Amino acid sequence: MLREAAFAGSFYPLSKAEVEKQISKFFSTVRGVDALTPVVISPHAGYVYSGQVAAYSFSALKKFDTYIILSPNHTGLGEMISIYPSGEWETPLGNVKVNGEIASAIAEKMGVEQDVIAHIQEHSIEVQLPFLQHHFGEVKIVPITLGTGDAEVLQELGEAIFEVCGSRVGVIASSDFSHQLPLEKAEELDMLALEYIRAGDIEGFAHIVREKMMSICGFPGIVAAMHYCRKVGLQQGKLLKYDTSASETGDEAAVVGYAAVGFLEK
Repeated sequence: MLREAAFAGSFYPLSKAEVEKQISKFFSTVRGVDALTPVVISPHAGYVYSGQVAAYSFSALKKFDTYIILSPNHTGLGEMISIYPSGEWETPLGNVKVNGEIASAIAEKMGVEQDVIAHIQEHSIEVQLPFLQHHFGEVKIVPITLGTGDAEVLQELGEAIFEVCGSRVGVIASSDFSHQLPLEKAEELDMLALEYIRAGDIEGFAHIVREKMMSICGFPGIVAAMHYCRKVGLQQGKLLKYDTSASETGDEAAVVGYAAVGFLEK
């Protein structure tokens, strides 16, 4: 089963050479990232907007054979918890294999049917893959797209990943932060949310996102990842880089926020 690249040529370059050139430039300007972690938050917008922030996320990420990638469901298609079952994902840098054994075990633990429909036109996992390929070479993935914000289900998912994988995988929560807000307001809300993430306060983070009606699209994946962090003893988040689309567009009237976060022991 091949999941064809759907966003090469739009969110990121179409050719292998251009992808390598762009990502290499992003990594070459990363500064001050020396603490490696198994769990990160990484943005998923077009590379010209969020690629530099994503490079900070991947620079902090430890090398594993397999990475669980938790993404939002922007299309509304497929299952509420959509675990891609097997096969490969195509990118301009080559194909990435799905770890079907882990995918099946997590699906069984969660009591859900595996699903491909939610992934066909979802960009937020695909755009992470060239960073993984460039930085680590050949790896495997378990793509999980989430269309639910149910607190109990997300806790169950984070704990299921731990029960199946222990500490032998990396976890990437694919998320942008504020959407289409004035720059000052976006920064205010994003820093507020990041305070709870940095403290490892899952309940506080979930509460403030709902109370302030924050537009953090990858909220479900962040919550599930933070529950996984609790199980492996990662107690706090470290903000590695923050930026907004205004840095590229110059438009401060309606921006999108991007954060790179790594989770660490205290």
